[in-house]
Amino acid sequence: MASVFHSFIQRIMRLYNNVTSGIQINGFRSNLIPIKSLIRQGCPLSMLLYAICLNLLVQSLEKNLSGIKIGRQQVRTTVVAYADDVTIFLFCMADIQKLKETLLAFEAATGAVVNIQKSQALAVGTWDMTRQIMDIPYHKDIKILRFQFTNIVNSAAIATWSSVIAWVLAAAQDTYYRDLSMDRRIRFVHDYLLAKI
Repeated sequence: MASVFHSFIQRIMRLYNNVTSGIQINGFRSNLIPIKSLIRQGCPLSMLLYAICLNLLVQSLEKNLSGIKIGRQQVRTTVVAYADDVTIFLFCMADIQKLKETLLAFEAATGAVVNIQKSQALAVGTWDMTRQIMDIPYHKDIKILRFQFTNIVNSAAIATWSSVIAWVLAAAQDTYYRDLSMDRRIRFVHDYLLAKI
């Protein structure tokens, strides 16, 4: 698997072989400057390249891990990723070793490293919390993409909605004191507050 990651990254990096840049001031151009870093800062391709590389990890995790069923879905969910925020669902203890192997292969091929200090684990149901997952600490509640998750479903829903309601009330109160016409207030509610809810 590491060779698949590595060869893909090598092909992408060929886009950046012999890349140069220059500076233009008042119509005068400097000599060309060779770009030595892998991806230029501000390059429009950088986010796309990151997403492509991360997609390899996501596909590998989906292939190797058991995943969980959410709600009434028949399909199992293994991983949810949004930019660099990745949530991985483990169903059985055997998945821990598969997760380690997949992440090590990805890290070796890409140079990306999992930040254990920013990582959190949430045990749900009968999960054995004495079994460590890559030294990631267990928590009673965690936030994933602004949603509150706890090991008790009802308290997670209440916590999530409480934070959303508090934010909406604060935004509505802030807007109340602005000098806005009625149609602008209605537009604010429709376009901004309802979208948040």
